[in-house]
Amino acid sequence: MIYKKYDNNSFNLYTIKTDRFKTCELLITFYNNIQKDNITKEIVLQELLSYSTKKYNKKELINKLKDLYDINFISYTSRIGNLRTINFKYTFLDPVYTDKKYLNEVLKLSFDIIFNPNIKHQEFDNNTLKIIKNKIKYNIDNIKEDILSYSIKDAIKNTTNNILSYDYIGNIKDLNNIDNSNIYDFYKYMLNNYNCDIYLIGNLDMDKLNITISNLFDNNIIKNNELIINTKLTSNVINKINIKDNYSQSILVNIYSLNNLSYVDKYYNLNIFNYLFGGSSLSNKLSQHLRELSSICYSINSYYDITSNYLVVSTQISKDNKNKAIKLINKSLKEIQKGIFSDDDFNNAIKYLDSAINNSLNNQDSLLNNYIYHKLLDAPLLINRKEYLSNITKQDIIDVSKKIKLLTIYFMEGIQDERN
Repeated sequence: MIYKKYDNNSFNLYTIKTDRFKTCELLITFYNNIQKDNITKEIVLQELLSYSTKKYNKKELINKLKDLYDINFISYTSRIGNLRTINFKYTFLDPVYTDKKYLNEVLKLSFDIIFNPNIKHQEFDNNTLKIIKNKIKYNIDNIKEDILSYSIKDAIKNTTNNILSYDYIGNIKDLNNIDNSNIYDFYKYMLNNYNCDIYLIGNLDMDKLNITISNLFDNNIIKNNELIINTKLTSNVINKINIKDNYSQSILVNIYSLNNLSYVDKYYNLNIFNYLFGGSSLSNKLSQHLRELSSICYSINSYYDITSNYLVVSTQISKDNKNKAIKLINKSLKEIQKGIFSDDDFNNAIKYLDSAINNSLNNQDSLLNNYIYHKLLDAPLLINRKEYLSNITKQDIIDVSKKIKLLTIYFMEGIQDERN
């Protein structure tokens, strides 16, 4: 694989030239520091741009994507630390299997979706906007349908009042204030103020495509935004939050801060720690203590966010087992902090990470995401991660585990929980 960056005036192009895949992937991403008042607008705009263009209505756009060998097109918003991103991703057939015009048609459509939207007289189409707003309203109204996901979000919201507590699916008040005129104003604001990066993976002539993309990128405004990427959860006391709601199950969520992590901690040691603690292994500490030995939960999981410096443990339990679960989660962490894990478990974690890296090297989405984090956070490229694995020791894992501090114990008690 050959990685390359092309510096352009109003955007940068990052490419990975490889012949590993029969498809290519293009990601166009706009990003800026998070502003709470813009979150709902970003969601609406992303949906509007991907719904139709000046040339194609919804049905015609779907047919056009199918005609181009069924391009897989998705758009979405996301948060990376303190950054908010608006993304347009296209997965399309390697042009070697098509005619000569194919690649240019794919690229033209990709940029038309962004730069030639369905706008008349400086307003988005009102009927389309109504459809989009109804869709987003439905998502907001039904956020509690996924009780586990909702509980984690609510636990984080109750832990902090910074950007991590914001509603990233939007809110009704802001949604109601959006009309076809002011969303056009925000569209212009995005083009004028958000940075733009473009990522391209495939066995392509990247030098030539940089020129093609530069001609299609219809925005010459240069941005020099001072971006703040990392954020974190902080608290001087342990928050204990108990909430009741009309659910048939109960959820326990523990939120931890990750303190003073080194570069190696973030990208290597923490990964191994989480495998041993509650990540991908079936024999991790949390599964052993809460599921296999105590049988107080069906599943339990831990994951972490290095851009926001927190770790989450979540499980579904009965009300009667709440205190026991809290003690066993604490015991699991303490055991790793004391080095109570076998050489076999440690070596299996190293092997797992090595296998995960190999799998990611053969997955376009994983390569793409890794390149984004490499660019924004200086995360190591996948091809370089394997080299460091043999240097990791058990003491490294013990040391990083001691940098984990409990912030919040959150319990969502389902009042219909039949086990209570």
